[in-house]
This record gives sequence, structure tokens and C-alpha cells, in this order.
Amino acid sequence: MPPLESDPEKVVASPHIHELANEIVHLNLLELKELTDKIAVHFEFDDEMMAANYGGGGGGGAAGGDGAGAEVEAVEEKTIFDLKLIGFDAKAKIKVIKEVRSIGGLGLKEAKELVEGAPKVIQKDLKQDKAEELKAKLEAVGAQVEIV
Repeated sequence: MPPLESDPEKVVASPHIHELANEIVHLNLLELKELTDKIAVHFEFDDEMMAANYGGGGGGGAAGGDGAGAEVEAVEEKTIFDLKLIGFDAKAKIKVIKEVRSIGGLGLKEAKELVEGAPKVIQKDLKQDKAEELKAKLEAVGAQVEIV
């Protein structure tokens, strides 16, 4: 996908909208997740609405399907995990900040605030193998991490 700034004349919008779109396209995953969460809160979207509109959930319309739908949802939830920093060894604080910075694509200030604010979720919506890999990296530098 080419960057938005490559040919702004193809899309009819004000320069302000082009600048905003360009900023959004260049957000890291953590920032993008925070942005979508804020938009969902602002417009009062709930998880069920988002799932129905974007293919995340099914069912609900069939008679007697509530039990099966809840079972399917429970199985789906177990495939996506969050990586949560619980704490860290005080001597390894700098190493943990560096690792969190590289994992989240964060700036130094943001990574430092995240580490010092533990317990905090570092990454959301990860597959189990990726979450395990990142957990191992963080634990290797002195962090205490859990997969939730």
C-alpha cells in the first residue's frame, strides 16, 4: 500500500484530512489500538457491535443458539492473548525499558512510563506463540511478565 502523501490529489479531501490520515497510517500498533479504543468509547461502540460489523462474531439470531454461541466465543478468546508486564528487577530497569521500547515500537519516554507504571499491558491481541516469544525476551532481561 503506497503512502497517503504520494498523490493527495487522487482523494478529494481538505489538506487537514490528508495530514491526519498520514499520521494515522504511521502509528505503531500500540498507538493504533489506543486510537481505536478511544474512538469506540467516544462513539459508544460495544464489542458485540464491532464483532457483528467486522466479522468477529456470529450467531445470536438462531433460536436456542445462545449456549453454542457462548461456547464458540470462549474458544475464540483463547486464541488471542495480551502480554502484561507485572514487574521487573530494579537492577534491570534500563534493559527492560529498552526491550519494551523495541517490542512496542515506542519512544524512550513512552517505554519508561509504561515500565514504571507496571502492571501494564505491553502488547494486545497476540497469538500464543508470539506472546510466548516476547515473554521469553522480557524475562531474559529481568522483567516479570504474564500472558493473559
